[in-house]
Amino acid sequence: NLGFTKVVPGIRLTLKEKDPRSERHRFIQFKSYLFKEDALQFYRDTVIVGLDTTITFKNRTVTDSRTLNQLRFVVENNRVLYPYSGELKIEQGKDFVRAGFTGKYFFNYAKKGGLDVRLFAGKFFYTSSKTINKQFETDRYHLNMTGANGYEDYTYSDYFVGRNEFNGFVSQQIMVRDGGFKVRTDLLADKVAKTDDWLIAANISTTIPSAFNPLELLPFKIPLKFFVDIGTYAEAWKQGSDADRFLYDMGLHIPLLKETINIYIPLLYSKVYKDYIQSTSLKKERFWKKISFSIDISNFSFRKIDRQLNF
Repeated sequence: NLGFTKVVPGIRLTLKEKDPRSERHRFIQFKSYLFKEDALQFYRDTVIVGLDTTITFKNRTVTDSRTLNQLRFVVENNRVLYPYSGELKIEQGKDFVRAGFTGKYFFNYAKKGGLDVRLFAGKFFYTSSKTINKQFETDRYHLNMTGANGYEDYTYSDYFVGRNEFNGFVSQQIMVRDGGFKVRTDLLADKVAKTDDWLIAANISTTIPSAFNPLELLPFKIPLKFFVDIGTYAEAWKQGSDADRFLYDMGLHIPLLKETINIYIPLLYSKVYKDYIQSTSLKKERFWKKISFSIDISNFSFRKIDRQLNF
C-alpha cells in the first residue's frame, strides 16, 4: 500500500471585532504543508544469458517530497439568519501559484430550509515558462470544474473512503471544490473543463418543501435538495475552440448527518458530460454510475461547539 506523511506548521491571526456580540469571525492564516509520499516507479529489467535476452517489467516503491505554502484570508458569519462566508486562498508550490476566491451565502426560507449560493473564481499561474513537463507535474493543482477526486486532494485534507480507487462505488466520491460540479469525468486523460488558466462558477442549492419530498414517506426524515451548477473556463473562450463556453449540471442532493455525507444525483447536464457518460458506461449502469457523493467531516466536528478550534 502507498502511504504518505504530512507535517503542517502554521500561524493564524484572528482579527478582533469591535462588537463583542458580533457573530462575524475574521482571520488570516498561513500554513506550510511538508509531504513525503510513496509512489510506484516502473522500470524494465533486462537479463542477457548467452544468446537469450529476457525482459521483465517491474515496479518499486519510491518516496517523493514536496512542499506547498498556503495563505488564507477568511471572513465568516455563522448567524442563524443569512449566514455567509468569504475566503481568498493563495497557494504556492514548485513552478506555480494557485489563487481562488470562494463566497457563500444562505438565504433562509420563512418556514424551513433555504437557498444556498456559492460563487468561485480562480486563477492558476506558472512562475516560469510553461512547458509540457510543468503541465504534467502540476496537474493535480489545476482548477477543476468537475468533481475533484482523491488524487486531486493535494493537501490530504478531505476524508476519502477509497482515495486511489478507480472502480466501484467508492471511486465515485468527489470533493466540492473549485467549480463545484457534481458530475465526474475521471476516466478521461484530460478531464472536462480542467484548466491551468482561469475558471469561474456558481452553485445554487435549494431545499425541496416537505410536501414535494418523496423521502417524507419513509419512517425517518431525510431532507432533499435540488442543485444547479454553471461555470466557464479559459479554454472555452480561446480562438478556434469548439467547446461550450458555459457548462451546467443539475439534479438532486440528499444530505445526511447534517451534511456530513452528501449524495448527488445529476439529472440534466451539458452535452459534453452526456457524451462522456454514454461512452464510459453501459445503458443499464448509467443511472448508478453518474451518482457521486462527498464526505465533509468539518460539518460534524467540534467547530460547531467552538469556532476557535478551526485550524
